[in-house]
Amino acid sequence: MINESPIREFFRFAFPSVFGMIAISSAIVIDGIFIGNFVGAIPLASVNLIMPFITIVWGIILMFASGSSVIAGKYLGEGKPKNACDIFSKTAIILTLAMIFLSLVTIFFPQFISNALGARNETVPMCVEYLMSIAWFYPIFGFAVLMNFFLRIDGRPIYAFWGLLSTTFANILLDYIFVAHLNLGLSGAALATGLAFVTGMIVVFPHFLWQIGSIKFIQPTGSWHEIPRAAFNGFSEFLTETSAGFIVLVFNWMLIINVGSMGVAAFTVVDYLMYFSLLIFYGIGDGISPLISVNFGAKKPRRIFAFFKMGVATNFIIATFVILLLLIYSEEMVGIFLPKGEEDILNMSISIVSIVWPMLIFAAVNIALISYFTGMQCAKESALIALARSIIFPIMLILLFWNLFGFMSAFYALPVSELCVFIISIFIFKKRLPKNLIKI
Repeated sequence: MINESPIREFFRFAFPSVFGMIAISSAIVIDGIFIGNFVGAIPLASVNLIMPFITIVWGIILMFASGSSVIAGKYLGEGKPKNACDIFSKTAIILTLAMIFLSLVTIFFPQFISNALGARNETVPMCVEYLMSIAWFYPIFGFAVLMNFFLRIDGRPIYAFWGLLSTTFANILLDYIFVAHLNLGLSGAALATGLAFVTGMIVVFPHFLWQIGSIKFIQPTGSWHEIPRAAFNGFSEFLTETSAGFIVLVFNWMLIINVGSMGVAAFTVVDYLMYFSLLIFYGIGDGISPLISVNFGAKKPRRIFAFFKMGVATNFIIATFVILLLLIYSEEMVGIFLPKGEEDILNMSISIVSIVWPMLIFAAVNIALISYFTGMQCAKESALIALARSIIFPIMLILLFWNLFGFMSAFYALPVSELCVFIISIFIFKKRLPKNLIKI
């Protein structure tokens, strides 16, 4: 990670991470396909209604996992593996306790959560069904994601990829069994997702149990002050994840008022397509982040800048490819989520896609910048960009465009907000170049 060719290391880390993210996003998309085709468009919309709460769970997981892993990466770059193991063990304990708490909240208050997120009439029992089934697996989600992050920091990106790929294959198989074959509905889809992550966790666990690499479980010692620092460092990932759910909540609220459940179903389909694309960008970001953090510890600014440039270029190429697919095959891509006869939902989804696609161009760079700042432990800058692109600009512009030009115009807020954040991010980056942050 410190001495090999930057291009070689970029391919070794970034591409397994991207393929891993493609695998996970494919599983999420396939979940939507199974729910939309075998359970129905309204159940698919119901799952989207409770996604803002699920994103809080994932946001906490990503906050601790990403924040602690880059600190551990810096320790490894400095030649301090014991410190890296210590923060890994402490994070595992804290994250498990946090997930158990959220599981209990979900299990005891599923209807309150559903109503608070906008579920009404027939969507309430559907939301409750999904929440009651998925909540049992929160600790598994946390533990699996944490190990995946630390595998990459420990120089095992391909092993991490196999863990994600096994999760995907298990999810697809279990979706077919529980949803398509046994007709278990939304609870079947949730059960498939949870058991799939159990599979992925089992695949990667031997690395830490058998002490194959530098990172392993140890008895935590000393102060726990680094855990709040890790959470602060990963706060941008928390903002990115949870605010995405908040944006979904605002759109769901707007669409229920103007169109009803049909509008939510149409937006849900577009949300799946955008989520698939953005996760690929995050895959590149997760790939370069450990390389940046380890070389930050080793004080090698030129290598850091090389990894960042390769990340931006790759994200831009991927964005171009995805945009062409969305524009040329929009009807076919939207149609795979819907049963035949849902023409109104299909047409509305295509209209939304034709509005939001430019956001991918600027998001490609913005996400790479967030990963760069996280890897360099510039927590304030990373959080500022994440906050701007995920809450401040989108929410402000959604409400503004909605009130001035109508509800369909609100979707223009997504590409416009990414453009605004892109401009701000470039100014911040010029002042936080690697050579400025590293004193040799």
